[in-house]
Amino acid sequence: MLVDWAHVLPETGVVLDAGAGVCVNAHFMVERGLSVIAMDFSEVALRLGMRSESNEKGNLEAVVCNMEKLELPDDSLDVIVNFFFLERANLRVYRRALKEGGVIFLETLLGMDEDKLTPEYYLQRGELLKTFTGFEIMHWDEGVPCGDKKFSEQLVARKQLQLERWR
Repeated sequence: MLVDWAHVLPETGVVLDAGAGVCVNAHFMVERGLSVIAMDFSEVALRLGMRSESNEKGNLEAVVCNMEKLELPDDSLDVIVNFFFLERANLRVYRRALKEGGVIFLETLLGMDEDKLTPEYYLQRGELLKTFTGFEIMHWDEGVPCGDKKFSEQLVARKQLQLERWR
C-alpha cells in the first residue's frame, strides 16, 4: 500500500515508522529523501534494519520503544506509517502528533468471528474511518485479503489544515 500511495508522500519531512521491524518501509522512505524514525520494541529487528546501505545519508534513526506507552510531541511529524501493529491508544497519539497537511498510512488486521478470543489485536469494521474522522480520506478499504482467512483494513489520510476544517 505504501508503494501504491507513495505519490502523496512529501519531498522532505520527518516520518515515524511505528512497529518498524527490520525497517523495510523506513528504507523505502529514506530513499525518497525523507528522515525516518523507526520505532519498534525489538532491538534485534531494528539492528538488522539499520545494516542496509540505504542509510548512507544518515536519515534513519532507530528507537527501541515500548509501543504501549508511546508519547509524541503534538504537530511534530509529516508522515506516520503503521502496518500490522495495533495499539489503540496510539491512534489518538498519531492524530495529535501529525502536522496539519501530514499523511498517515495504516493497515492492520480486521477482526473476524474466529478472532473473538483476542479482540484487542484486531480492528473492528470501519474503526479506522471512525478514528480519523475530520481527516481527508484518500484511500480506505476493508476486507483486503492478507493471508489464510485473514483480512485487513487500510487507510491513507491527510490531516486537514485549520482553514479547511472551518469551511
